[in-house]
Amino acid sequence: MAVKQMEDLVQNGLDRAVELMAVAAHNSFRFENRNSIKMIAVGKEELEQIAEFCFSLGDMSPLAARDGRHVMQLIKEPCALLIIGDKRKSDFNYNCGACGYRTCAEMNKADEVESLTARGPSCQFKNINLNIAVNSAASTAHRLGLHCRVFSTLGFSALAMNIIEDVDLCVSVSVSAAKKNPYFDRHEFWTKEHWDETFNKEFPTYNRGFIGAVE
Repeated sequence: MAVKQMEDLVQNGLDRAVELMAVAAHNSFRFENRNSIKMIAVGKEELEQIAEFCFSLGDMSPLAARDGRHVMQLIKEPCALLIIGDKRKSDFNYNCGACGYRTCAEMNKADEVESLTARGPSCQFKNINLNIAVNSAASTAHRLGLHCRVFSTLGFSALAMNIIEDVDLCVSVSVSAAKKNPYFDRHEFWTKEHWDETFNKEFPTYNRGFIGAVE
């Protein structure tokens, strides 16, 4: 048996893990058993492009810009991004009205509205199905021991850049095999003053401490 070095083991394991995440998302429960989602996996080259796009959104979406800076740190160690999308129009014919239209046919005929985050109007059950798939992928990543986080910002950036095609709604699952979990350090991309202001506003009775929240 040939000796495999740790770097190869980690990278090969990460690649295989993303495939298993895709299988879990593919097999997740869906209304009417309609599996209409689309998935792609991207690596560091595409992630760098997504990061640059997020940077460009600084005035419009500070959160996206922050996540773009985070991605540039993320790609320094083994990582990948699973992007999951779906079409916005309904093929359920539930006529539930959750989309704001009385019938699915009315919604499907409505003019398309393109925004930064998605194209609408969209079927409520398409959105639910998409999020079920994303949660299944993220749950699988967790079980496989990967660092993991769901990102809407990286997902809608991939949609806007046409990295994933023929979808209207998009969410991403970011996974990492870094030496420590990189998804707890995103606050480092805000200034200390901004972080303190935000944290004190949202959690006025706590301060950040070494072992967590300390009263």
